[in-house]
Amino acid sequence: NANEVVLGKSGSGKSYLVKLETLRHFMFGTEVIILDPEGEYKKLTEALGGEYVSFTSSSPVKINPFDLSGLYEEGENELGLKILSLHALLKIVMGDLTSGHEAVLDRAFVSTYQQKGITSDPSTQNREPPLMEDLYKTLLGMEDQMASDLALRLERFIKGSLSGIFNQQSNFDIKNPLTVFSTKELEDQLRPITMHIILDFVWTKIRRDLKKRLLIMDEAWYLMKYEDSASFVYGIAKRARKYFLGLTTLTQDVQDFLSTDYGKAILSNSSIQVLLKQSPTEIDLISEVFYLSEQEKQLLLSSNIGEGLFFAGTNHVAMKALAAPFEHNLITSRPE
Repeated sequence: NANEVVLGKSGSGKSYLVKLETLRHFMFGTEVIILDPEGEYKKLTEALGGEYVSFTSSSPVKINPFDLSGLYEEGENELGLKILSLHALLKIVMGDLTSGHEAVLDRAFVSTYQQKGITSDPSTQNREPPLMEDLYKTLLGMEDQMASDLALRLERFIKGSLSGIFNQQSNFDIKNPLTVFSTKELEDQLRPITMHIILDFVWTKIRRDLKKRLLIMDEAWYLMKYEDSASFVYGIAKRARKYFLGLTTLTQDVQDFLSTDYGKAILSNSSIQVLLKQSPTEIDLISEVFYLSEQEKQLLLSSNIGEGLFFAGTNHVAMKALAAPFEHNLITSRPE
């Protein structure tokens, strides 16, 4: 498959390497979509005539997490899959939920869609989807203590300081061959929520419209911290090849990434792996996972920026990211 994982400490050259890959994929006609939590890809996007979407509470671009794909695949319940995805999102929004809360939430999701005339029948799924506010009203109307508790947790996203992020109908579509979604301007607590919504939106687009694509998730640890988001990313890694997609995940929090079963599963579902400079605190874990020799461990501890080990299948070699001068000027983030 075309999946890739890039692991390296902060300042090891991960983003530099992936920007270089982005530039070269783009030149060969691959559509590239990037989730950019740190705002690192703006200069490159503007130079290539791409679309740079920066999310803030006042941003004109809106994505409704209740959107349905309109796809019908034999044996798949599209509404059921969407409700599963919404469960994962709401766990990030609301925190831990008991099995009782989850059961109430499930009933509320079904009821909220039904109020818009949408059921598991594919012919109803092209109707305008509900909004988060509709779910909030459904929960309030259930007159149940658990439902009221859930509505209370949701309230700040409907009426409070965080309203306006994802409580409107979607008004955006991916049409540019290079699209970058930046969440840099958002507060830390909103970042994983928004990244999950964007990822779900992008995945729907990928499934609906088949073409050669690269999806890049920079600072993937934002999502890997949450079991439900990590599970969603793993699902994409597992199914990407079927949709002509390569998924690239980068992270500097190697310990967090590899300490979860989903992180390891994403790694094993990625045919290409790149290890850049590692910190002494993480080299033993890396060594164990990748079966490194003592010389390879030393190489990763002492390597310069952009240098490391490149794994493809059973082969691995020492590598260095080299950019042409015009590429370097577009992709470097060094202030000087």
